[in-house]
Amino acid sequence: MNMMEIIFDNGTIWVEDSESVEKLKNDYFGEERSGKIFLTPEEALYLIKFRNGFIKNMCFTDLLSFFAKNDPKIFIKYNAYRDWRDRGLIIRRFSKVVKGKHEKKTYKEYPVKKLKLENLDLKAVWYPDSLFSLVEEGGKELFEKYWFGQYGIYKQTRGRILKLDFMETIFLSKWFGMKVFENGKQIKWENILKNVVKKREYAKQLYEVYEDWRLKGYVVKTGFKFGSHFRIYFPGASPKKGKSEDDEWVHSKHVLHVFPKEQKMLISEWARAIRVAHGVKKTFILGIPELKKEDYIDIPVDFLAYRRKKTQTGWVRETPKDKPRYLLAAFSEDDHIGGIELASLLEKAKSMGLSLILSITDRETAITYYVLKKIILPDSDYEYYEIEWIKP
Repeated sequence: MNMMEIIFDNGTIWVEDSESVEKLKNDYFGEERSGKIFLTPEEALYLIKFRNGFIKNMCFTDLLSFFAKNDPKIFIKYNAYRDWRDRGLIIRRFSKVVKGKHEKKTYKEYPVKKLKLENLDLKAVWYPDSLFSLVEEGGKELFEKYWFGQYGIYKQTRGRILKLDFMETIFLSKWFGMKVFENGKQIKWENILKNVVKKREYAKQLYEVYEDWRLKGYVVKTGFKFGSHFRIYFPGASPKKGKSEDDEWVHSKHVLHVFPKEQKMLISEWARAIRVAHGVKKTFILGIPELKKEDYIDIPVDFLAYRRKKTQTGWVRETPKDKPRYLLAAFSEDDHIGGIELASLLEKAKSMGLSLILSITDRETAITYYVLKKIILPDSDYEYYEIEWIKP
């Protein structure tokens, strides 16, 4: 293959010999102006590394270092670009004037069956240091019919005490009149929540999400074993086995992780929770409570990405002549992302008719992709998203 000379002049990069211009144009590199192809830094880096491109008196790391002065994430962006291109797909720098390819359904609507529960004539004893309460009388029906708490021993028939976590305790006291006592004195649910907030980080946000799903008929249990805050059962689920002891125990199909808008989460921890969920064949849901319109910010994004489409002759790659499918944001496993940043990226993707993909580069330069789709939970004030691992 012939060498391709790339010209660099104080941050501007282009190719001008006619043969190279034609090749790059046909493979959708750069932007053509005045008979030249002007390149982005990641395009030039890719051509140097994999397409016999060269810049006189300048190597790959020289070019990378030049742009890293103002863009510390340039290698992460390059690596995302490189991986997409290596798959034979087109990827271009973000442009807000480009409109995306609207899917037939850009969101998933979840069913709702509002919880109906009579006023409870129950007494619970609250243990503030351990953040749970116990019900000695009447707890069995509450557990078996509505699946609140744990009656007896988990997945066993032994024991006659119902244990409720702090969210279940607050919820049943607030909405269904369960009386809660501490040291012989009745306490209000508001005071329980205030005390829990002092001890448990983001307890208020966790409770708000718990309450949101519970009132809509969902069963919400701990997701500790799956690296998430909750596991979710659709309306109608029950803890009881079938007609015989040999019937399979009911299993959840979804886990939910609460991501407060002001929290910053390490990408590697966030991705680990998604992987655990997918490893046990569960859908991973991310909840971002308390978002308001004024919270959204304009975040710079990286790429517009194309995939393949099916034609009469088979699958062919999409090009800039088609509408892009994805807004792609590139991260490394050591980056942090906040709830507001993530929600803002999703809102930008939605406004452009695109799905959001997060490209995560690990320390060995392998890349994992996650696509995010919004969930509509009717009458909810919060933002929820399904997150799926994909292979382009």
